[in-house]
Amino acid sequence: MSTDFNAWLEHFRELHERARRRLLTSEERVHYLEAREQLARSLLAAQGQRVPENALARRNFRVPKGLTLDVSFRSSAVRSRTLDLSSGGFSCMLPGNLAEDERIGFALWLPEQDGDEGPVVGRARIASLSHEEERPRRVSFAFTDVSDQDAERLELLIFDLALKYIVN
Repeated sequence: MSTDFNAWLEHFRELHERARRRLLTSEERVHYLEAREQLARSLLAAQGQRVPENALARRNFRVPKGLTLDVSFRSSAVRSRTLDLSSGGFSCMLPGNLAEDERIGFALWLPEQDGDEGPVVGRARIASLSHEEERPRRVSFAFTDVSDQDAERLELLIFDLALKYIVN
């Protein structure tokens, strides 16, 4: 790794920690969000993934993480664990027959932090569905209704996890 990247990454880690503590000035916040987008684009490119046109990379960047998840369907509710997540959605294994247009309610339980704020709650739609015959099967969801505050909590967690994987 280059020294320039190491210096950039160290600066990003500092900004990220300040963001987590809600200590960023408005100017630092703008710089931090730009840096978060740049890092997400770089990591997606390293994974061989492309960002859809006019989309934010940080909304598409997923990290592997098993979190407890309560999913509410029209007819029932089920508890599962996430396989991966982003600030734009998550995937998990679910039993049963699901309609491709199914909308769900969910509660996603984040790891406890200082000042724990409870689960991220909202609504989502099926983005992709494994067509394998085995049950349970992998289902990916895209958020349709998540508060800005919860989306930010997810992004902070996602970059916490990503930074743990990056060695500099």
